[in-house]
Formats: sequence, structure tokens, C-alpha cells
Amino acid sequence: MKSKKLVSLALSAAIAATLLSGCGGGSSNNSSSGTTETAVSSSDSSSDTSSDSGSESASSGEVNHDETYTVDFYNVAANFQGVQPGWYGKIVKDKFNMELNIIAPQVAGDNGALYQTRCAAGNLGDLIILDNGPASECVESGLIMDLTDIIKNYPNLMKFQSQIEQFNSQIGDGSKIYCIPLEMNNNGPTDYKQQHVYTYPRMGWDMYTEAGAPDLKNTDDLLDCLKKIQDAHPTNENGDPAYAISLWKDWDSQFSENVAQVTKWYGQEVNGSVLIGTDNSIKPLTDKDSAYYKMLKFFYKANQMGLVDPDSATQDWNEIVAKMQDKRIYLYWYSWQYGFWNSPARGEEGVNYVEIPVADTNLYQPSDTYYGDGRVLCVGSQVSDENLLRLMEFLDWYASPEGVQIQHAGTEGLTYTVGDDGKYVPTEDGLNRFSAEVAVPEDMGGGNWNDGNNMINQWIVASCDINPNTGEAYSDQLWSSTIAMNQTKTTKEWSEKFGAADDVEYLKKNNMMTVVPSINMSLAVDTTDISLAREQCGNAIKDASWRMFFASNDDDFEAQWDAMVEELNGLGWEDLVAFDTEKYQPVIEARKDAQ
Repeated sequence: MKSKKLVSLALSAAIAATLLSGCGGGSSNNSSSGTTETAVSSSDSSSDTSSDSGSESASSGEVNHDETYTVDFYNVAANFQGVQPGWYGKIVKDKFNMELNIIAPQVAGDNGALYQTRCAAGNLGDLIILDNGPASECVESGLIMDLTDIIKNYPNLMKFQSQIEQFNSQIGDGSKIYCIPLEMNNNGPTDYKQQHVYTYPRMGWDMYTEAGAPDLKNTDDLLDCLKKIQDAHPTNENGDPAYAISLWKDWDSQFSENVAQVTKWYGQEVNGSVLIGTDNSIKPLTDKDSAYYKMLKFFYKANQMGLVDPDSATQDWNEIVAKMQDKRIYLYWYSWQYGFWNSPARGEEGVNYVEIPVADTNLYQPSDTYYGDGRVLCVGSQVSDENLLRLMEFLDWYASPEGVQIQHAGTEGLTYTVGDDGKYVPTEDGLNRFSAEVAVPEDMGGGNWNDGNNMINQWIVASCDINPNTGEAYSDQLWSSTIAMNQTKTTKEWSEKFGAADDVEYLKKNNMMTVVPSINMSLAVDTTDISLAREQCGNAIKDASWRMFFASNDDDFEAQWDAMVEELNGLGWEDLVAFDTEKYQPVIEARKDAQ
């Protein structure tokens, strides 16, 4: 998120009147790397919300589907590389005669080199998902297509006209549309509307109660509780080794992503070289009083206690998913990890994972991402006129009620049914689709549901937006039917112990959560020197963090921290911190106005 332009003058008036919100958390294995910042506008979208697809009647010209179009889709959010497989691939092929060839930098390996190589070739992709900052750079370098004249013809995209125009007002001369923000909603920029916070300690209710259901004052108490659980259950029911904590490297960017997400438990979010606090502070990541140091030491202590999976340094996210499905990991910290295990049946058994409060936490919880989540979707500038029409047709469907519902809850008949009242009811396969092997009928694409899930892994429309066909959110976790099904032995016992309906209510009631306005701004772009320093410092932080997880003792941990800081100081760290401090100051000022 980069370009030093501030949001339009409408910002100051709007944010003074309202808190910003959006749909934090996502509904799948999203690898978001820490910043969810949403801009404010003085007007909401007033476009019609009833169009289901709209692409045929709305396109700017006749769309020819005779030839299969293989779309090169450069996507920083994807955890999969190759042609979209399975049931979702079949939907896209049947509707558009299109195949999505996903190019995933974080799967390919050296994502920086891949990005630079494709940029140098002048063709990043046909469709492109980037973080805000690189997207702004690509607009300036001519890699992104101007959509100003064509996008107005697509009603499902125009439902988010206000948000789209607000973001693009920060790019170029501010008068054109290049980028479509991701994870938008039209519920209004006012609050955090989820049942669960995005990141927080989560354990199986059965194991937590077996350990005595202790009140946890801090992370040391959390580790002691996890130690009791792991000692009692060193393996899962199949005899496979199980651990309290399992880590993975493949989401790391400029730091350990595992550490970066749990810093939010203690009121700070990692943004590049700095941490932004719920108190509007900006501190260097290397500050020993920072949450990065605190949570890095949390994982080190866990390893000293034998609680960290020894595969952590070599495994990837896909291996983590398999372990969650086999109950070989006892601590979750993302809300969407529930999907890999929880179900109403397991809730009745008392074995679902649930949030366990830790008394000294003050959670940094971004509001729902009304204006977008810090990533954007763009069309490459080299796309032909004919293919542009096909891409816009696809994107309009992707933002339509049909397309959004498929993204967030699957397909009618397989993962949900329609009740007599017109509202959706999840099927058993729908409830279990992330946690079990759900077979897809051959006429729907065949294979396993998870393997054929939407590998784009980012949405134009967030799961908490309201489906006009049902009057309920797109997310099946927020359907009234699902909420009723999830009133199980687990939730009832949890509510009885903690005196709240859910973790959001508990944390708010006990002043253990601060909802931070989401500010989606395109901020300062790295200079060549800063870019080099960021890459070198990022590599040093990642390498040192992983070494510190497995430090031999306290002295070794401290020595490695000090060595990391010394190395960073020789790589331009002070300049990088100064740059990032200035870069994020507009975000702080916007949040102050909103609070």
C-alpha cells in the first residue's frame, strides 16, 4: 500500500461521523499478511443490488465464447499454482469457456524475482491481484488497464461504485478507474459484525475442560494449559504424533507471518518494519517492548516445553491443513481454521474448537473492510479488446449474488439447500467441506470438494455482505440456520462458563478488544534503496525468527535477537523504519479522526 496521496477531502467529514467497518477474517485459507486498511467516503453506493449476474445484458459489446480462453491470473493471494481444477473450474468453464491459469508468487518460490521478471516483460498477467502499493506502481508503469469507460456497464461491480472510486482517487491523477478493491461490502462502514474475532487463542473444548478449564491470565498460563493437553494426548486417535502448536513458512513475507498474526492479541499489527498499535502508536518491529518480540518469545517458550511440531521448519500450509483435519494440532489462532474441524455434530460431542480468553490481551481487531482489504484486482494492459469483454463479464459475475454465494458457501444441492422461507440451509457436506473428504458428483466436476475449491482465494465481495436473494450474509457461518445448528453442547457450556453469547461479545464486554477503523489507502511507494533494504531486512528477520523459535536456551534467544538487530542496522534498517513511520502516519491520522 503505497502512493503518498491522501484520501479525498470527503474523508475528513465522513470519518468524523462514523467508525469504519468491514468483514474481517475471510471464509477460507486466506493468507493475508497483516494490513487490512479501509478508506472512508461520504457516500454509500446507491446502485441496484438485485442483479444476479447481469453480465450478458451489461457488456459493452458482443462476447464470443467460441474459443477457450486461458486466463493468466497473477495472484499474490493464491496458495495454488496452475489451472483451476475441480468443481469451481467446471463452473467457470461451463459459464464462460474460460480456464484460470493461476500464477502464485508465494507458491513459485522467489516471489520478488517472479514479480520483477514479469514486470520487465511488460505483461504481469491478464487478471492481476496485488497489494495496494505494487498495484499503484504497476499503474504508473503502464501494466494495468484503464477500466474507466467500461466498468460502468457492469451493474454488479457498480454496486460498489463508491468504494471503487474512493480507492482509485488515490492513484494516478485520481480521475480514472484501474483497480477493484477486494473484500468490499455494502453493510456500511460502522462496526465489526462477526461472531468471531479474526485471530485469538482457540482450543478444543473437550481438551480444555479435561485440563481443568483454567482461567488464563497470560500466555504463560496458555502454554501451561497446552502442556497438560499435549501430555494427555501426545497422539491423535489414529496414533499420529500431535502437538500443541504447528508452524509453517510459506506465508512469510518480510517477517514470520505466524508471529505477525498473533501480535494482534497484544494490540499491535505488523506493517512492514513497524508495528501500529491500538493506541495509534508506531514502533519499530525491533523494539523489545513490541508485540513481535513478545510473541516470538511465546513460540520459543512453547518449543522449550516440547509443544512445537518438529515439522514446523519444513512443512507448508497444505500439510498444516491435513494435520488440522486429523486433529494433530491443539492451538488454532485464525477464525476460519474452525472450518477444518468444527461441525454441529462435533459440537454436540463437545469437541469443537472455541476461543479461550487470555485476560491480559487487548486484541487489535480491524473493522469490517467496507472499502477493501489492502489488495486489489486489475486487468493487465496487454489484454485484447475481445478478451477484455470476456474478463469483465467474468468479473461482473464474480461480484454477482450467484458468484459471491458460490465463493463463500459452495453450490446449491451439494453444500446447501433452499428452505421454504427462501433462506439457505447448509447440508452435512456443506458443514464438513473443509474438515472432511466431500466427494463432488461427476456432473459437477468430480473429485474432492476442497481440491476443487476456488483457488483465487480472494473475493471482490466480502462474506458478510448481504445476499439480496436471502436477506442474510453470504457466509454460511452467518446464516440463521447455521447459527441455530451451532447451538451445541460446546457453545452452551462455553457461554455458561464465560457469560457471553460468543467471543466478540465477551471481549467487548471485558474491554479486551479494540476495533480499529479500517483505512484502505494507497501509501508511499518504496524507492529503489528502500526496496532493497526492505528485501534484505525482511530476509534477515525471517531467518532470525525461525532460528529463535528453536533457540537452545534464553541466552541463545537473546543473543540471536541482538545479532538480528545488529545485522539489520547494517542493512539500512533505520532508514526503512523512518520511511514506514512516515508512510503509515496518514493511516494513524485517519483513524484518529474516525474514533
